Amino acid sequence: MDSFHSAHSSADVPSPFESYSGDGPYSFISYAHADKVKVYKTIREFKTKGINVWYDEGIPPAGEWVDELAQAIKKSSAFVVFVSHRSADSRYVRMEVQYALSEQKEILTIFLEDTKLPPGLSLCLQQFQSISVSEKNWMESACKALLQRQDAVASDGSIGSSQPELVEEEEIDHGLELWSFWKKAQAVQNKRFDRRGNLPPRSTLPMHESVSENVVPDLNSTSLQESHPIPSPQDLDKTRHPFAVDVSITPGQAEEKQEFREHHINDYAGIFKWIPPGKITILVPYSDERRLVHVRDGFWLGEFVITQSVYSKLMGSNPSFTELGLGENSENYPVNNISWLDAVSFCRALTMLAQNEGQLPAKHEYRLPTEVEWEYACRAGSQADFYFGDDPTVLHNHGWFRGNSRKKMHPVGLKSPNPWGLFDLHGNVREWVGNSFVNTLLNDSEQDEFRISRGGAYMKPAIECKSSSRSTNSLHHRFRNLGFRVALAPTAKV
Repeated sequence: MDSFHSAHSSADVPSPFESYSGDGPYSFISYAHADKVKVYKTIREFKTKGINVWYDEGIPPAGEWVDELAQAIKKSSAFVVFVSHRSADSRYVRMEVQYALSEQKEILTIFLEDTKLPPGLSLCLQQFQSISVSEKNWMESACKALLQRQDAVASDGSIGSSQPELVEEEEIDHGLELWSFWKKAQAVQNKRFDRRGNLPPRSTLPMHESVSENVVPDLNSTSLQESHPIPSPQDLDKTRHPFAVDVSITPGQAEEKQEFREHHINDYAGIFKWIPPGKITILVPYSDERRLVHVRDGFWLGEFVITQSVYSKLMGSNPSFTELGLGENSENYPVNNISWLDAVSFCRALTMLAQNEGQLPAKHEYRLPTEVEWEYACRAGSQADFYFGDDPTVLHNHGWFRGNSRKKMHPVGLKSPNPWGLFDLHGNVREWVGNSFVNTLLNDSEQDEFRISRGGAYMKPAIECKSSSRSTNSLHHRFRNLGFRVALAPTAKV
């Protein structure tokens, strides 16, 4: 019998060697600990062939996510996942694969045994090389693929990421400078709850028009540092993501050529409404500066959040929490209990499926909307607290919130849509978004594990369901109050 397939207990199997800790390119190894015997035998061979290997030597899970694992994936040159029934059932392996996909890593899938993957994950991984240990010369093929990737990354200097520009961002941490704005940000946030009485007229706030979404304020300015001293350690415990306040919309001007398109239909995800190009004015986080941001490319946005039926068809599972009445089914309820990584994986799977079936517009992809795109689409040209005005009593007609939900979520599309045909923006479930205001306005690389969700929710009071309402959670956080909506937009220019 082949020693690779011989039965061994994985208990108390010692680590074969220390994980790679140098500055060169390396392969991240994802596996189920129950497969230690087989995996360790393989990575020993990798090491003898000159492949740098990083693997979990027994890092204990800390909370819901291990920062060391995330950083190791982010900096890796290749990602290797050993697939078995054990790893397919492992929450941590799935999390690692999802994070690697979100970081656009090169992935090598090694099947230790015949294993049926969830449909969505299978779609995402099919674009990458896969090898089965039942194949002849599988080890040689695996080593060749990883060595080629390692040599290519080493030669072009893009160590630590499949996107070279991220290396520079890794070395630049704007956190210290951003924290210098904290005290000022606190004062601005406090005004959020008494806007009419305390905020100065908008005309008195400084306005700067950005010709690009990537203009960065000079955070190293001496005068800036003197006027906003570094906060105390107690302040540093607070989140660095502020509330969005004092946001207004300026739709495309008459002299600009406006582009109007029909809605887009995806056979799985349904109808996507066209969102035309335009402008949105945003209060820059950690300051009182207002920045005019151009939404230069129009895009399509799902008229509904993704439902449990749609998610189940594509991903083969339904993680949602739903309290159903007698005779009800959950098909048209929002999918919930979804992490940011789950949402990104869904978008990538939907892109791959549409591409395979010839239904994806050229140079487009399905993805989460950015925070700027989400608020721009939500407001649909409005400048009030809600897209329908400032009166929260009217919210009953537009969203499910604490005042009318009876502490339960509801099927999508039962309330009135916004002027651009989008439903449930002010209630039902909060919605994950991609890049945040901080990414867009301050060119921050957002190297931590936190992501933004927008909109109202069925357990939120009206004051937390405004167009500017936002929350911050870990990228793997799951809650029954949290879902997502999908955008169809031009592929990012790299």
